[in-house]
Amino acid sequence: MIIKSWKFKGFASEMPDWVKENAGKRLGCSDLFVYTQKGEMPCETGQYVAINLRGHVSVHTKIPKSMYLMIGSKEVLTAVAFMALVASFLIVMLAM
Repeated sequence: MIIKSWKFKGFASEMPDWVKENAGKRLGCSDLFVYTQKGEMPCETGQYVAINLRGHVSVHTKIPKSMYLMIGSKEVLTAVAFMALVASFLIVMLAM
């Protein structure tokens, strides 16, 4: 699950610390080279750099789905339903 993403707008823009630790610049090249699990991958201007829960970095052409934006997913709905069931069970137990 992706927890953060950042759009590369060129070297004039400020980079977050997690991107600085996982990327490098090559002399004479306008691309940012990201150190991924697949090796060094170039990130062109306008592409996104994302980091997941394990700390692995990846390059995407479109904005990646973040874990915090997945409110409509089945896992979140299941967790909310389970918590409602547990809360109702506790209320019934305390009312007796």
